[in-house]
Amino acid sequence: MNIPGGTPDLKSLWLNQEPGVQGRRLDALLGCFDLSSSREELQAVENPFKALCCLLIYLFVQVDTLCLEDLHAFIAQALCLQGKSTVQLVDLQLDYIDPRAVQLGSLLVRGLTTLVLVNSACGFPWRTSDFMPWNVFDGKLFHQKYLQAEKGHSVEALVEQNRSRLTKFHALKSVVCKACVKENRRIVSRQHGRSQQPGRWGRQGSGSHRTSSGYSRAGHGQHWRDQGAGNRPYDPDHWRRYSPSSGFQVSYHWDQKLYLIQFQSC
Repeated sequence: MNIPGGTPDLKSLWLNQEPGVQGRRLDALLGCFDLSSSREELQAVENPFKALCCLLIYLFVQVDTLCLEDLHAFIAQALCLQGKSTVQLVDLQLDYIDPRAVQLGSLLVRGLTTLVLVNSACGFPWRTSDFMPWNVFDGKLFHQKYLQAEKGHSVEALVEQNRSRLTKFHALKSVVCKACVKENRRIVSRQHGRSQQPGRWGRQGSGSHRTSSGYSRAGHGQHWRDQGAGNRPYDPDHWRRYSPSSGFQVSYHWDQKLYLIQFQSC
C-alpha cells in the first residue's frame, strides 16, 4: 500500500498508544483505498458523510460507467435522509423500479460493509457509527433520487428546495470530484457519455487503476483487486463500457473475492 512511512503492522495499529498513532491509523485506512492524496479534503468533511465520500471517491475512480447523475443521487439521498422520519420513508412512492438503481444501492451497502472491516483492522481511526448504512443510505429514497436525476431534475429539486442541503450538496460533490480529477477521472453526465464513442470514457494516465494496461498506482505488481477468481489474470474487458441497449457488466472486487454484477436493461 502507498502509505507515508511504509505499511504499519497490526501490533502498532492496535496496541500503540503513542501520540500521533491515530493519524497513522487513518493513513492506513486511506491507503487501503488508495485515497492518501485526498486525506486533507476527507478530514474536512463532517460526519457521517466522511465515510460516504471515501467510498464514492473509490467507486467512481474504479468504475468508469458511474456518471454524474449517479453521484447526484447518492449525495442527495444521504442529505435528505437526515430529515426523514421512518413513516415518511415507508410512504415514499416510486414510479417504477430500475434494476440498475437496485444494483448501485447494493454496491454501496457492500462498500460500507467493507469500510467497517477496514476501519476495524486499522484500529478505528473513524467512529464505527459513521459507517452504518442507516446514517447515509436508504434504498427507496436513493431509488427516488436516482429516477429524478435520470429525468434531468435540477440539484435544487433533488435536495427538495432546501438551501442548507444545497450548500452541503455542493461541498460534498466538490470533495468527490476534486479527488477523482487527481486520478484522471472526470465524472460526466450520462448524456455526455452516450454522445462519445463506445468504450472507456477516455480516462488515461498513471493515476488510474483501470487503464487498458492494468497499471496500478502503487506500482508494486498486481493488487488483489486486479486478480480474478482463482488468481486468474486481470481481464480489462470486464471494465469495458457497453451501450445501454445491450446492458453492461461491472467486475468488482471486495475482500479478495470477485463479484460479478450485471446491469441489464429493461
